Amino acid sequence: MTTQNVKEEKLMTRYLIGAATEEERVEVEERYLRDAEYLEQLRALECEMTDDYVRGEMSADERLSFERRALASPQGREQIARARALQSLLDRVASEERAAPEAREPAPMVAVPRESRWEKLRSRLFTLAPLSQYGMAAAALLLLFGGLWLLREGNLSRRRIERLIAESDLALRNERNLQERLAAQRDELTSQLENEKRRLAAERSLSAQMRQEMGRLLARSSAPQIHEGDFVELALTSGIERNPGDPRRLSIPMGVSLVKLQLELDPSINHRSYRVELNTAGGAQVWVRGGLIAQRADWGRFVTLILPTPALQAGEYELILRGLTDERKSEIAGYYYFIASPSAAR
Repeated sequence: MTTQNVKEEKLMTRYLIGAATEEERVEVEERYLRDAEYLEQLRALECEMTDDYVRGEMSADERLSFERRALASPQGREQIARARALQSLLDRVASEERAAPEAREPAPMVAVPRESRWEKLRSRLFTLAPLSQYGMAAAALLLLFGGLWLLREGNLSRRRIERLIAESDLALRNERNLQERLAAQRDELTSQLENEKRRLAAERSLSAQMRQEMGRLLARSSAPQIHEGDFVELALTSGIERNPGDPRRLSIPMGVSLVKLQLELDPSINHRSYRVELNTAGGAQVWVRGGLIAQRADWGRFVTLILPTPALQAGEYELILRGLTDERKSEIAGYYYFIASPSAAR
């Protein structure tokens, strides 16, 4: 027997009696999962060790370790019971042969070194000795039971391997599905961010246009102050809910360039600053202005919004007033509704 075979036999023996280290156990299990011939050798060595245990040919330490591992499972107990039944049959056959009247010349006693389990297994599998009729029958029965046991264990091992492969495939499919869901969510979030960026860009562009128009109108004014007659004024009452009833009308005479809207605040509303969004009845945004500060009068608090008359066409409008809290959070402070009626000649 080569040195490699001796090392393999010792490793498999330690594994079968439960004395292998964690690294050795992993090595043996990985190898017999991918190497069917190695698995058959391991099973054959297990049968040989079971025979040694039944015949009492194990050392005390090996016997104790083998019992701890083999008797802990129903399969191990069944294997030991089968081996004992076969050994009992062989003992009966040997006893009958000894009782036979034929005289046999005694064989000379020769000291032979003890074979390893591997060598005994090979000699039993590949060496034929002259046996009597009963001995041949016992050997045939032993081979039959051993073959059936190996076939059963091989089928169980194949089923375990197939189950492990199926579980691995299922884990891979689950991982792929999870990656696909994460990719879809990432694409959806990216699309939402792009839409929000476009909306903010459009809002900034419209606000810039309105500021430019406001600047042009103010530049054409002969005085820095807004004088009476240059603008038309309208006071609006707030509504926290979107049920304004009959909106007020804002008539814009010819020659008026600015509209001044005074947005009355509910007494319970108090924010550090305000932002106004002017929308048409269809939801199109017309004007946005932020950084507005509430003013106080004898009749209450209000926010003033000034916008150029060209921004208002004939129709119904909605004003959304948003308040900025100390935590820089925005919340609805009121809704305001009016109908613009500009002069046709304007």
